[in-house]
Parts: sequence; C-alpha cells; structure tokens
Amino acid sequence: MSDQQGLPPNYFYHKLPNGIELIGQYMPSLSSISFGFQLDAAVVHEPEDKQGLAHLFEYMLFQGTKTKDARALNEAFESLGARKGASTSLETAMVWGQIVNTKFDATLDLFHDILLNPTFPSSELDQMRNLVLQEIRRRDDEPMSRIFELVRANFYKGTALSRLVLGTDEQVRQIKRQDLRNFWQARYQPNNVLFSIAGRFDWEHVVERMQELFGNWQGEAAPSPEQTPAPQQSISLEFREGKQEHIGMMVPFPNYTDPDYYAAMVAAEVLGGSMASRLFVEVREKRGLVYSVSAGLAGNKHIGALRVYAGTTPEQGRECLQVIISELRKLEQDGITADELERAKVQLKSENVMRGEGSGARMSAILRSWWYERELKTIQEIKDAIDAVTQEQVLSMLHRYSPVHPLTIAAIGPLSQEELIGDTLS
Repeated sequence: MSDQQGLPPNYFYHKLPNGIELIGQYMPSLSSISFGFQLDAAVVHEPEDKQGLAHLFEYMLFQGTKTKDARALNEAFESLGARKGASTSLETAMVWGQIVNTKFDATLDLFHDILLNPTFPSSELDQMRNLVLQEIRRRDDEPMSRIFELVRANFYKGTALSRLVLGTDEQVRQIKRQDLRNFWQARYQPNNVLFSIAGRFDWEHVVERMQELFGNWQGEAAPSPEQTPAPQQSISLEFREGKQEHIGMMVPFPNYTDPDYYAAMVAAEVLGGSMASRLFVEVREKRGLVYSVSAGLAGNKHIGALRVYAGTTPEQGRECLQVIISELRKLEQDGITADELERAKVQLKSENVMRGEGSGARMSAILRSWWYERELKTIQEIKDAIDAVTQEQVLSMLHRYSPVHPLTIAAIGPLSQEELIGDTLS
C-alpha cells in the first residue's frame, strides 16, 4: 500500500528499505513528542535456561555505548530534559523516549547510539543484576505480585508464555555479558523494529531522520516462535503461613483481534472493573468477604484471557471462591442487563479518553493496534466500537467463551485444596 492509503487524518505509516516500520499520530495541540521502538525481543525469545535475560537486558541497554558510558548517557538525556525508559513483556520489548518537540533530533541520536552500539559493560553488570535480584525477592515476598505468576504458569503451560518475566535467582546469577550480546545480535535487527511516534512533529522530517540514522542498519531476526497454549482446568496452591489467602483465576477470553473483543471488555467491566461491578457488590459490599476483588482482560497475540483476583482471609476463602464462581456462572447464563451495559460503556469510553489524551498513551496505543491488527485506530473508532456492543453480543460471546471453563485457579495462603475448593467446581 502507499504510505497513507486508508489511514485516518493525522496518522502516518512508512517502511524503510531495510524493514523498519514507522507509524505516527500527529497531535498539533501538544508541544511534546513520545516515541518508542518496539521489538520482538522479550521473554519468549530467551534461551530456556536464561530466563530473566530480557528483563536484565533492558537495564543493561542504557549502561553504555561505544561513545558514552552510563554516566555520560544520563547526562546527555538530562541536558535535553528527556525522559527515557524500557519495558519487557512476554512477547515484546519497548525502548522509549519523551521530550519537547524541539529536542527530537538530538534525542533520536542518543537512541541510535543505544540501539546500534551498546557495549553491556562488565563493570555495570553486577549492579544491574543486583537490581533484578531485588525485584525477584520482592516478587517472591509479595503474594499479590506472585499470584498471577502461578496462574500464568498453568494457563500457558507447555509454552514460553508460562515463564517468569524476572526469571529465578539462580538463572539471573548465571547470565553473562556474552549472553546479553548474543540476545542483542539475534533480536535487535531492523526487520524486527516497529517505531511509533505521537505528538507534534513533521512526519517528512521524522522519516528523513530515521532513514539517516537507521537506514544502514542491516541484519535479520528470526521469526518469533508461535505460542499457542491450550489451557486446561487446573488448580495450583502455594502454601504460605499467615492471615491472608490470595486467589487468582484465568479463563480463555477474546483477545485484541477477536470480533467480540469489545463485548469482552464490557463483560469484564460489569464483572469486576469498578466499585459498581458485580464482584465488588456481591463479594465485598454485601458479604464483606474480601479486602480487594477485581476482574479484567489480559492477553497475547494468539490468546486472550479474563483474569479475576481476590484477597481474603483463610476463614472466608471458600465462601469467597464460591460466590465468585457463582457470579461467573450467572454471567455466562444470563449475560448483562441494559443498565449494566450502559454504565460499562460510559466507564470504558471515559477511561479510553483519559488514557489517550497524552502523547505517551497514544504512542503505545498505536503500537499495540498496529502490532495486533495492522491498523491505526483513532480514539473515536474505539469509542464507536464500544458503543456498538449490545446485550445480545455479550451473551453470544459468553457462550463462545465460557467464563468458568476451563478455569485455571491459583491460590497463595494457608488453605489446602479441600479447605479452599472442596466441591465448589462440581
């Protein structure tokens, strides 16, 4: 297609000859720019015995280049008033920057140096490794952080999606500088790069600068391994003494590309997205069974999920689980009411507008929509899609994707399986 064919006004696309794709949203009311480089260079791409490598890599990427050490890099960013960062998920990684629009060229120069000339200095490795080890200890000490690691391990069982994002203490201690270089050489290649920019910019200048800085980047990353889990009903318990019982659940649900995705958003909002949701009212307000309860969507490229969390006491654990399962069954059987549909639409549209007002949010949003759907969706298109959801569509979706089967359950606390679950699932 031609660069702008089929795109909404103020949205842009271009592909450099070496494979780097560029997308953009022009926001003339802003004086800032947010941009990011997204790559398939994440948890699923790590060697099996090097879990935690991708997360450690994001720290090490900023620790030095062939021309600047870590201190010089930090000073260069600070002199521009630029924010920078990186993030690693199960399937993708992103390196990003945010600046006033007049500092775009100089900031992009720094990212060129970081992405193409990193040195992963040995002098910084131990310090960055210690940061990750501290994160691992904090994760293991905090059941609310740990609970969905347990759920994911079974939900995605048999695939790399089940891995720990931070890895384990033992594996992270074994990662060497050469492992980082190998990962960079394998995954940081131009055919693997999606560049997104949002804010006030000149698109022709952006394309020109990207070609000047990154046009000679040559190499090819191997295709990402397909991850197609087939979740089965399962129960996983981690015994922990104390006065809290943490319960997490996942069940397959429409993912971002499914035609029922917005119906799934509405269902999740009605179930546990706010203080007016069914779980909050039934589990917390009416019965006082939890101090925290929520539901929401999660997902990856080939599978979506509905997630439910409840924090309760051991004495109330079984009743809490029973009420949640009962609410999931009611949702599947009866769908949602007209009032619930309208409230959910208002809430979801408000959240979408508030999240989408900044350049950083829009930069991330168009990255997500292009990676999943090869489309650049406007905020208005998303609002229209939410508005188009009907009660009938939600009920039809719940018959396609049962919210109770196959249910993956995990719990952390002092209760045994019999004490927590008994015959609740029968």
